[in-house]
Amino acid sequence: MKAIITGILAAVALAICAAVVLNTEFQKSATDRFQTEGVRL
Repeated sequence: MKAIITGILAAVALAICAAVVLNTEFQKSATDRFQTEGVRL
């Protein structure tokens, strides 16, 4: 029983860390991602 609870807690911790990393590093709005000198959105 102890191993199951530890596994669930580890999965929750990994999911939270992945959500934080994805929201701060990889996801950008279209205006931020495709903004160049020749194009404005």
